[in-house]
Amino acid sequence: MSSILIVDDEQSQRAVLRRILKREGYDVETASDRPDALEKMKSRMFDVVLSDMRMTSQMEGRDLLKEIKRRDPEVPVLIMTAFAEINDAVDLVAREGAFYYLEKPIDIDVLKSELKRAVESRSAPQVRGEDDDQPVPDIDFESVVGQSRQMRQLFRIMCRIIHRGVNQVLITGKTGTGKEVVAKAIHGHGKRKHKPFVPINCNAIPEQLIESELFGHEKGAFTGADHKKIGQFELADGGTVFLDEIGDIPLNMQSKLLRVLQEREVSRVGGTKSLKVDVCVIAATNIDLKDACEAGEFREDLYFRLNVIPLHVPLLKDRQDDIPILVSHFLEKFSKEYVDAEPKSVTSRAMSALRRYDWPGNVRQLENYLHRIFVLSEYEAIDLDELPPEISEGAPPPADFQVDIPEQGVLLEDIMKEYIRVALAKTNGNQTKAAELLGISRRRLQNRIQNYGIDSRKFKSG
Repeated sequence: MSSILIVDDEQSQRAVLRRILKREGYDVETASDRPDALEKMKSRMFDVVLSDMRMTSQMEGRDLLKEIKRRDPEVPVLIMTAFAEINDAVDLVAREGAFYYLEKPIDIDVLKSELKRAVESRSAPQVRGEDDDQPVPDIDFESVVGQSRQMRQLFRIMCRIIHRGVNQVLITGKTGTGKEVVAKAIHGHGKRKHKPFVPINCNAIPEQLIESELFGHEKGAFTGADHKKIGQFELADGGTVFLDEIGDIPLNMQSKLLRVLQEREVSRVGGTKSLKVDVCVIAATNIDLKDACEAGEFREDLYFRLNVIPLHVPLLKDRQDDIPILVSHFLEKFSKEYVDAEPKSVTSRAMSALRRYDWPGNVRQLENYLHRIFVLSEYEAIDLDELPPEISEGAPPPADFQVDIPEQGVLLEDIMKEYIRVALAKTNGNQTKAAELLGISRRRLQNRIQNYGIDSRKFKSG
């Protein structure tokens, strides 16, 4: 039986959560504040801690998280937070090591799902050698976002590449995983960072022009060559050439590229002399180059030359724990890009749906979806109904929620109006509390009150 410690200064909240989780088969203890929680943790081990973010003081939840992580870094800590504190809660996940955050009022299905995942992460067998006895990455790759096991391993290899001055790297990974971001990070933290980073998309250059594009040409070398052209390798001298989608480079060019990698010199098309170039070559591909070699589509000697230090960027679906961190990163990025727009956050229910989705387009797809929602959304909190159908339709229905539609049918707007009226009546017209009951932001509630012509003043007593 898995053990859970619930930390909350509201006795009613502790009692409700304890009753629900005991029905789910958990061994549950409760604590009213940080000192009480730490005292209980002295006498026994807990599989998961479920803590309110704001208790007797604004910082208590954060302080408790830090103390728990200091004592036992492997204990998953789930943070419960009010709507106004979502950005702070996401920050705890992204920077302080919280396992997840849950927006109040708590969605019981999301709570059950995340607790199950937290328990599984706690009990999952550790593969020795993947993380144990490995040096902690000593470079902060801000642009390469993630804290999952796969990403920490990636960071370690990137650090070794940078510290040892490796000049040939092969990055593998599916489209959209962030191979160019990794390449830029390696260049940007290495000894060549003050020299050019030259990206070349090998599948975007016509076959008849690729040699000229890479190595340059002399005036009159071919029809239309009315001036001398400096190639990308020359332009990158002292810096880094990034050969994206190297698997698409034509076979007849592969032998010439191999010579450049071996000799570290280029010859312009139509030229008679070789030019020395000092470049780091980072190649990337979304295909299996071994299979391409067996099929005769890629030179084996070039593959072995490129594959000095291999780096694999994992699929997003294989590192779903990084999704909250990525969401926070992209929303912060868009807030800086659109300075007149209000900062946005994501409700816990919407975040849970984002984590369950498979993301066939990987990080690029996530970024594009968030970009579109950021621009089009009128609300400060991105909720489930603003996600694309392929994501939102995979979300579980609200806990213990049953709807009976009469034979004659019903208007959805009438139902929404009635629920808003009931929520306002229960909270004595307090729109902030009514919004919490309905699981939406106060601003969203105010917009619906206005759209439906509801007079919230009549719900206030006295």
